[in-house]
Amino acid sequence: MEEAVKEERETKFVHALISVVAMVAFMFGGIIAFDAEPQIPLIMGSLVAGIVALRIGYSWDEILEGMIDGITQSLEAILILLLIGVLVGVWIAAGTVPSMIYYGLMIINAKFFLPASMLICTIVAFAIGSWGTVGTIGIALMGIGIALGLPAPMVAGSVISGSYLGEIISPLSDATNLTAAVVGRNVFDVVKRMMVLALASFVIAEVMYLVVGFIMGGTGGSAEGADQLMDGISNAFKVSPITLIPMVVMVACILLKVPAIPAMLAGALTGVVIGIPLQGVSVGSLIDIAQNGYVLNTGTELLDTLLSAGGLASMMNTISIIIVAMAFGGLMKSTGQMEAIIRPIVSKIHSFGPLNGVSEAFTVASNLILPDQYLGISVPGQMFSDEYDKRGYDRTLLSNSLLGGGAVSSPLIPWNTCGIYCAGLLGVSAIAYAPFSFMNLAVIGVTLVWGFLVSGKVKRESQAAQAAEAGFQDK
Repeated sequence: MEEAVKEERETKFVHALISVVAMVAFMFGGIIAFDAEPQIPLIMGSLVAGIVALRIGYSWDEILEGMIDGITQSLEAILILLLIGVLVGVWIAAGTVPSMIYYGLMIINAKFFLPASMLICTIVAFAIGSWGTVGTIGIALMGIGIALGLPAPMVAGSVISGSYLGEIISPLSDATNLTAAVVGRNVFDVVKRMMVLALASFVIAEVMYLVVGFIMGGTGGSAEGADQLMDGISNAFKVSPITLIPMVVMVACILLKVPAIPAMLAGALTGVVIGIPLQGVSVGSLIDIAQNGYVLNTGTELLDTLLSAGGLASMMNTISIIIVAMAFGGLMKSTGQMEAIIRPIVSKIHSFGPLNGVSEAFTVASNLILPDQYLGISVPGQMFSDEYDKRGYDRTLLSNSLLGGGAVSSPLIPWNTCGIYCAGLLGVSAIAYAPFSFMNLAVIGVTLVWGFLVSGKVKRESQAAQAAEAGFQDK
């Protein structure tokens, strides 16, 4: 009887294809045609996937359980994102983020502008994320770079490179926390696994920006815009190395492998301790900032936009996207639709290198067709997580594919939400700046090559782990 039910409920490739095509149509149509937020198209796509699951033979209770399981998987990441909102607001009030930007702007030099631009954006994005960086310091650097005589696409490429490098190495970013939730690992473990690939890509990109900078040169214009920003920051905040102590505490937590939530709390509380005496912020103001974010009013639009951020409330839109995306992924996974999609492909793969390449390719393809970074990470992540488990591969290996493909390719695609956002703010099309986004391109290539280089080592580690588990079971 049970075998008959299983036969009756067999999920086929065509079932999964219907769900995926429907999701692509809703996401692509909603975002591109109607400029909609991703949540409603995601819900509509999930509705179709649910109807398909009912037709296969799954009950509503089973479908609901799958969606809840998917959401449950992301709960730690959601808590972390709430704390990130609190931490960013407090860090601005304490002068931590303003000091990071100030010291970063000090290294501006006409001859080395492109590598400096990438480095500054990396530092800022580590604290406030890629979109916040592109929309604030990125705009300022565009003006400075063009004033120095550099082509706009090159400057935009350096901004994109730094913004997304900061995103994939920061335990504070949406991308790393979503990735950690999808693979079911600690965000610090995900960041640690990605760090070597990110640093290698950083070196490659910086060398390329140095070469391009020397070849292209500049007209010798001034970096007056940077000076104005620095003056504005120093007038609004007390800039001091002391304000960087919360960042030092965060780095120490990472090195000591402190769990993410206590580490975030330690960073935020250190910011409170620094901010009250140094910046003269009251306890009542800090409570409001932690909830609603920091708001700067200097009269300088760029500076006010740059340093008006954070707060628990600011994370609600991101969290709602993650909840719906994870519900869709949980539904697809629990009803066998994800396995039906990847089964014909992974059955032909017998080592880690090709599996890593296919995983990464799926993330880029998801960004192309869905088209949103959150889905570019969450959907392939849930597709391949079980396959990595079956082969005895650590899921943090999968996190490299998700960040090295899904996180960094999104701004290079003109119709992806990230590409639309970045191109609109920087005033340069994604097609124009993509060839100069050296870090993004380097990460994609380095992640692919890395998979083949470590394939033998991963196989040996997998075999050793499986042998140890078998020995334990024998006892």
